[in-house]
This record gives sequence, structure tokens and C-alpha cells, in this order.
Amino acid sequence: MRTLLVANAKGGSGKTTLATHAAGWFASRRQRVALQDEDTQRSGSSWLARRPILFPKIEALKPGTSRKEAREQGIAWRIIDSPAGLHGERLRDLVKQADHLLVPLSPSAFDMEATQAFLDAVTEYKAVREQKLAVALVAMRFDARTRSAQELDEFLYGFEFPLIAHLRETQVYIRCARDGLTLFDLPPSRGKQDWEQWLPITAWLIKQGV
Repeated sequence: MRTLLVANAKGGSGKTTLATHAAGWFASRRQRVALQDEDTQRSGSSWLARRPILFPKIEALKPGTSRKEAREQGIAWRIIDSPAGLHGERLRDLVKQADHLLVPLSPSAFDMEATQAFLDAVTEYKAVREQKLAVALVAMRFDARTRSAQELDEFLYGFEFPLIAHLRETQVYIRCARDGLTLFDLPPSRGKQDWEQWLPITAWLIKQGV
């Protein structure tokens, strides 16, 4: 079993969007995947409850489920949607359980400031220093025409971790959240542009040993 942790200490950075769509991609590949919602707002759990029964199945793991417990349930991929404000021992515990870490953030000064502190903390962990935990960054709600987007790119390229994708701000994600769907459940006429933006993320996951 592999564990993908989606984390950033900043609330509203796009963690649940990234976590649910990653789960949807694994489900579309017929992987046995589960979403573990550690966020107190339970947005991921609510999304999963709205998911149509006929679409590729994504299982639910209760908060606090250990790696051993998930493995015993036969899960191939566990996606952890982490809470805002994640730091200290809780962050250390989730990082220890993870094989891969995706860090989303949006183009704002508040997001960049919070992410700087978060990545500084992550860099200190042994698993990261020894490159046993693969870490990558994803720019969320990205509009290349804006100055804030340019500033975000400049900020992200200053880290040792790769910036692997830019995901645009679009109503498609909002409708998917409302309906319990992901891009990978949509017909090409509705999802093609956003599928293409996800290709670097799925390629990164494949490279990590999916």
C-alpha cells in the first residue's frame, strides 16, 4: 500500500480539491483507493457521500486510521486530506505515514507566507532530507495573466521541491465538488483542458512507482 499526503498549513489552499481528484484518478485506473479525511471541516467526506454509486469506487477511511489498518483492509492507495494549521507532532506523524507529499497553494501573499513556513518545517524531517519522501508543489487557481500568478511562480521556483503543475481556476472544480465527481469522471467535452493540466501530476505519481 502507498500513501499520498496532501498537505499545507494554510487553509483554503486547495488540499481537498487536489486530494479528491487524485483519488478519482486512481479509481479511474481501477486501483483500490481510499480517502482519509483528517480535516475538521470534513469537506472530503461530504464530497464522498455525494459521489454517485455507479462511478468508480472511492472508499472512506475514518480519521486516525493507521497505515497498518489501511493495509489490512486491502487498500492499494490511501489519500490523506490533511487539516489546515497542520504543524508540530501531528505534521510529523502524517509525514511519517506518507510515501508521497503534494503541497498545493494559491497565488496570494498569505498562502506564500504560510507555505514558506510549512516547507521549512517539512525540509527538516529525516525522510525528506534522505529523499525517502517524494515532495512536489502544485499551483492552484492559477491564471497566468495575473501579476499574482507570476509572483507565485517566482516564489515556487525558489524551492528545492519540483513545481509539477498549474491548475486553472474554473467552475469545473466547483461543479465536481457539488456532485461528488472528479475530472476523470467527465466526458472529454467537459474535462479535456483540465485533464491535460493534470498530466504532469499523474506522470509524477507514475514516476514515484504507481
